[in-house]
Amino acid sequence: MHLFHPPQSVNGLPTENTFYVADSANMTVADGFLIHTYHPYLFPERPINLFMNIRSKGPGRDMLMGALLARAQQLREQTPQMKARVFAQVSPQDTEMMAFYMESGFDANDALDVVQLGVPNARPAAPMGYDMGYVPLGDPGQLQGFLQRMNAYRLDAWQPQMLQRYMSFPHFFALYMSRGPEVVGEIAFTGDGQAAKLIGLYVHPNYRRLGLAKSLIAAGMKILSEKGVTHVEADVIRRNDLQRALASSCGATFVRTACFYPGMNYD
Repeated sequence: MHLFHPPQSVNGLPTENTFYVADSANMTVADGFLIHTYHPYLFPERPINLFMNIRSKGPGRDMLMGALLARAQQLREQTPQMKARVFAQVSPQDTEMMAFYMESGFDANDALDVVQLGVPNARPAAPMGYDMGYVPLGDPGQLQGFLQRMNAYRLDAWQPQMLQRYMSFPHFFALYMSRGPEVVGEIAFTGDGQAAKLIGLYVHPNYRRLGLAKSLIAAGMKILSEKGVTHVEADVIRRNDLQRALASSCGATFVRTACFYPGMNYD
């Protein structure tokens, strides 16, 4: 078997971050890639995050893992002053891949949990000195700006097609919170029938710990309640202390684990 890079970019990724493994008949048996991201808002203590993806039924997987870890180390060394983490995404049902990552030295300390939100103890309105309203999304420029602002606070970036899909559901709406001309936070929900999901939320770091996130959630849940919604879910990254604390303050109850994020820290 031999390891090689593709001759040109695949899905916009740098060729040096993409690897293939071929067997003696030159048939591809494994492929994988790394995505280098900077998340100072999600993980201020460990802002460099390297997402690893491996596809293989077994042959070439160890060779691919070695190449990806070597490349991750190179990328990590580009910003030695910042702590980093390489991580993967594994379905709860994929016990084989989870075991493979554990055997490769990854930990199992992170996951994406789905919780059911309770109504937070907050006024469903903007506090004094702030304004709240629906985010305007009527033209491509507004949509692109909303995507960029939301994606700055997301582990997995929304693509325009995903936002359009969310917007196709009857319960979709997005609210903003502003102080003067500055937008300090936004929230988005989608869903239909009696069920909805909080799909995006951020508050600018300069305005955190002021109750603004809970006010946005309360306002959104009031609107959903008027639409007949009785069940609102949200995703919580275990490694994000602020998300877990906010969910707890809203009386959230665990529903299920959507996926695991096995990883390895670089200090």
